[in-house]
Amino acid sequence: MSLEELINTNYDYLSDTDLTIAKYVLANKEKIGKMGINELAKKSLASKSSILRFSQKLGFSGYSELKNFVKWEINDAEDTPEQNELFDQILNDVQKTMQYLQNVDLVPIYNAIETSKNIYVISTGFAQTNQAAELQRLFLLIGKPVQLIPGMSHTNEYKRIIEKLTSEDLIILLSLSGENPSLQGLLDIPAVKGTKIISLTNFKSNWLSGHSDINLYASSTKNPNPKNWWIQSASSFFIVVEALAFGYIDYINSQEREGKTE
Repeated sequence: MSLEELINTNYDYLSDTDLTIAKYVLANKEKIGKMGINELAKKSLASKSSILRFSQKLGFSGYSELKNFVKWEINDAEDTPEQNELFDQILNDVQKTMQYLQNVDLVPIYNAIETSKNIYVISTGFAQTNQAAELQRLFLLIGKPVQLIPGMSHTNEYKRIIEKLTSEDLIILLSLSGENPSLQGLLDIPAVKGTKIISLTNFKSNWLSGHSDINLYASSTKNPNPKNWWIQSASSFFIVVEALAFGYIDYINSQEREGKTE
């Protein structure tokens, strides 16, 4: 996908300031690779934070990733990927996620799951919908019912479920970037009602993780070659989902053992 296609795809989410930045970037692609974020902000008559938000709205983690994308696009990226480059990308994501799971304390999440009255899962994006369905399936087998909520605040299903939410309930929200413009609308009422929110997003600081009570992360990197713009593995998210479900079983079993020894 070219930069023009990315802008077109996300056009509805772009503000007037974003469009001014986009116009400058498209007209000066060959210069962007050598520009820092402050220089681009000055040249496009925008602020540094506006450049960052613009980059994130296009799906990049930040300006550096956008700049690299433009550089590779300018250089035509016709180079053949090194052997196993894409294979190694997936392995690296899995390894980073495994290292994270070995060091993160999941007990607060297990406790929230155990003590919650109702558990709801919201997903944004096609891959996240599949991950949410797998989480629901696993917890159904465990005996802890999970209900899926549409990731669209305007639907009747979402509105009806939100009406019944209480502070005793738990929401698990899955989002790749954590920056989807619709997220705020999904969390406004749950936040007011005091419903606990657990996020599962890609490794990076993002809006969703900053507005959740507990954060979970998985590594899912984009391939830097514009020809491979669509390659971003979802396998690490499924690993976290399974680790969460099976780890919860271990947690419950340990609680039962401790109860028998008292």
